[in-house]
Amino acid sequence: MKADRCVVAGLVFVFGLFLFAGAAVCAEGPFEADWESLARHEEAPEWFRDAKFGIYFHWGVYCVPAFGNEWYPRNMHIKSGREYRHHVETWGEPTEFGYHDFVPMFKAEKFDAEEWAELFAEAGARFAGPVAEHHDGFAMWASKMTPWNAGAMGPKRDITGEIAAAVRKRGMKLVATFHHARNNLWQKDGRNWTGHYDRVKTDFASLLEDPEQAILYGYMPRGEFLEMWKGKLVEVIDKYEPDLMWFDSWLDEIPDSYKTAYLAYYFNHAAKREKGVVVTYKQEDLPQDVGVLDLEKGRMDRLTDFAWLTDDTISLGSWCYTRDLRIKPTRVVLHSLIDIVSKNGQLLLNISPKADGTIPAEQQKVLREMGAWLRVNGEAIYDTRPWQVFGEGPTDRSLPKGQFGGVADPRGGYSPQDIRFTRSKDGKTLYAIALGWPGENAELVIRSFGKDRMRGDLKVQGVSMLGSEAKIAYELRDEGLAVRTPGQKVDDMAVVFRIETSGSAVILAEGDVITLSAEAAVLDGGRIQTEEKYGRTNIGFWDDPRESVHWLVRITRAGEYVVGGEFAAASGASRLVLRCGRNEVRFDVPRTVGWDKAAQVEVGKLAFEEAGVYHVSLRPAAAETWKAVNVWQIELIPVR
Repeated sequence: MKADRCVVAGLVFVFGLFLFAGAAVCAEGPFEADWESLARHEEAPEWFRDAKFGIYFHWGVYCVPAFGNEWYPRNMHIKSGREYRHHVETWGEPTEFGYHDFVPMFKAEKFDAEEWAELFAEAGARFAGPVAEHHDGFAMWASKMTPWNAGAMGPKRDITGEIAAAVRKRGMKLVATFHHARNNLWQKDGRNWTGHYDRVKTDFASLLEDPEQAILYGYMPRGEFLEMWKGKLVEVIDKYEPDLMWFDSWLDEIPDSYKTAYLAYYFNHAAKREKGVVVTYKQEDLPQDVGVLDLEKGRMDRLTDFAWLTDDTISLGSWCYTRDLRIKPTRVVLHSLIDIVSKNGQLLLNISPKADGTIPAEQQKVLREMGAWLRVNGEAIYDTRPWQVFGEGPTDRSLPKGQFGGVADPRGGYSPQDIRFTRSKDGKTLYAIALGWPGENAELVIRSFGKDRMRGDLKVQGVSMLGSEAKIAYELRDEGLAVRTPGQKVDDMAVVFRIETSGSAVILAEGDVITLSAEAAVLDGGRIQTEEKYGRTNIGFWDDPRESVHWLVRITRAGEYVVGGEFAAASGASRLVLRCGRNEVRFDVPRTVGWDKAAQVEVGKLAFEEAGVYHVSLRPAAAETWKAVNVWQIELIPVR
């Protein structure tokens, strides 16, 4: 049954007041405005997982003062702050020269959407778009929902519309970001004023006397604001059909009825056009099966089984342009992208244009250098999927915490010994990306291929380096896959080893494998005992089928585990049963040539519903067919 839910889109600005126009837009389609129905939406469509890299920009009225950061509209009203002091010294008291007085100065006279989109394409972005509306309440599109919009004031141009046409002309998807949930000036707890402009209400209340200015500052009844919040989103969907709608924090303050109505409208609008769309959220503002989690200035510290997004900025400070803005080196931005992709993430990179519509040369340089690297090595980024482990190297353990969760860039940067992995969708090609140049004719050992980390029959069929015609020498050793770099430098920032493989294997991350050793076992029986063979302890003298072996094991991560072990059975093949609670696995140990050399045996799989301490037992499967078995160890390897 198709849903037929209506979203009010009709707040119309007339003579300085918002009136309900009575018009409604019906969201007809497969999705209803409830979480169960919305969960049927594919939150991370294939195009998003393939794209990996997008660009957006904090650009608006707040770029005119070019001081502090994009929160200048709020901070200029905090009397104890540097923005207030700067504002008074430069422009006067906020009651004499308010934030709204910057709007006519935001002319964007040098803005060229075609030039911007061409730069984004040259940088290698696959999706791009504007901050559609920040906390300040100024809409960067030609809007009928608010008088404070770029089509009617300031540039008097449809910024979002121009960007949308330009990026799509170059094959990119359109992103639009929304931060306006914070704009409402209201008494959340019934007493204290909250919102982006709370200090306007408490210290500069005369700014709210003008009805039109009050709209910019979010000063309106809560119900009217919520309708406007939703109406703006519907308007952008109808006018520009964004492929990705990104939301800042404070979405948790929007009632579920408004969020679900908006989402149903967006998903049904996309379904009619047979296109996959993405909605992102922060913290726990939306259910994970509806949207894509976004981490601001942070990223996962591990490989995840779900797709996620990092939004980060090209600068070391403000998200918008300021006169003292410092820009990151290209290698920092590139390494962040590579690390994110290796862990199943995507990067949305912010840039900071000037108020006049120019993108500073230093930022352009970073984008062009990113693009130059991706043109050579993009095969290892675009259209890839994570490998079994995200990477290896000395810097993994020293990453600082991200600003809003996860981890951030290492303070000292990465080293060439830090390696990140991606793979082709068919799994036949592995990309090992060294985060730096190891040196000419230098050997690099990829330890994830080591004997202690790899289980299976994976074979290396060939190794090459993207961007080089040189033949790459390689050797699979016990400690890992040793590769040798070309005699001439290929790239300073990062180089990619393309590894062709056959067969399959389980690759263990450090600390992944749980080992049930002979030394840790509790032996139940009169004759069964441990012994030493060639410096290793094993369980031997297991002739009596009434005897058994036991371990207590701590499972730190619930899920399914592949089980294997080392056994010897010189008297002939024998069958055992491994039990843990109600789970059991029966398996055969083949006959071996002697008691002193262990054979690797695939036992099967065990599932643990939750973390905790478990009793694991190993017993003969049948007394009448039992033949003695020696046991060295059993390993439990988590299935990803």
